[in-house]
Amino acid sequence: MKPPFKLNATLGRTYNADLNDVLRTKQALSKLGHFEAPTYGMTEYPDEPLFQGIETFQIRHGLRRDGVMKPDGETVAKLGQVLAEQRLDETRAGPNVLGLSGEIGLGRANKPHDVFALSQALTWAGFPTQPTRASEADQTEADLPDAIKGFQKSAGLKVDGWLRPYGETEEALNSTLAPKAQVFLSSHEGADAPPGKAGFMPDGGEQQAMAFGLIPPIAYAVAEFFGISLLAAWAWWQSMDSAQQEKVRKQIATRHSNDEDDDLEARCEYLYEVDTDTCNGITRNRGKVAGARCHETAASRYEACRRGIPIDRLPPLNTWMN
Repeated sequence: MKPPFKLNATLGRTYNADLNDVLRTKQALSKLGHFEAPTYGMTEYPDEPLFQGIETFQIRHGLRRDGVMKPDGETVAKLGQVLAEQRLDETRAGPNVLGLSGEIGLGRANKPHDVFALSQALTWAGFPTQPTRASEADQTEADLPDAIKGFQKSAGLKVDGWLRPYGETEEALNSTLAPKAQVFLSSHEGADAPPGKAGFMPDGGEQQAMAFGLIPPIAYAVAEFFGISLLAAWAWWQSMDSAQQEKVRKQIATRHSNDEDDDLEARCEYLYEVDTDTCNGITRNRGKVAGARCHETAASRYEACRRGIPIDRLPPLNTWMN
């Protein structure tokens, strides 16, 4: 198996950084306890906490302390080894529930798919403002700041009514909802739950159970297979027609690979294939202009996927903003 961690360029205080490298290195170091996101969050831009994290990792493993990681250097090799060893020791975890691609709050980006995902996550956490589909996200945007503040207050976070990708509020939501998602999944293993059916939620209220009951277990399988958040998988699944859903089911059922890099490449190819099918349907149903916008974002997603950007951080497929 190829090493699980690679760099496209050298990382260091005096080097021009590859932004994908920066984000992946921060995530890896954070997972190992060598990077703590500053108050402005975990960004794709190099900063002093990143280089300090590299240095603490080097000290911990007896490497030269210089805050530099080269693509073929000993620090990258050691980081890959440690990540691989940790992966062998870990119990397979489910996907994150929430995975934002932009900031949400008054005056923020407020992308429709992010608004939809966050409103669902907040509902499950007990602070409801819930559309039923991603296309209805604009109906709840005005209600989100108060719900965000309510959750932030309950979680002991700074109460400011907005959040960013990889920020403390998103992380707190994922931590709060992960065990609830696992309980629901284990109680519905083996079959899709019909829309609107309340799930088994022994520690949640009726609204939480209803919300979880809207997600079929196939969404968990899609999230795990494609490496995306649960809500991103749900929104994507809803955008597919029955033929596309069947293709995804078969792909998940038959895909087996022992090589992580080859598997990632195959998933990027398949993601692009499914995106293209979706865009072709949009062209037929909504016209050439809408289809062209969809195909443009499909190409952007494929290019970013091949560069190694996590699939849940890819540009959204334009299926509802036409």
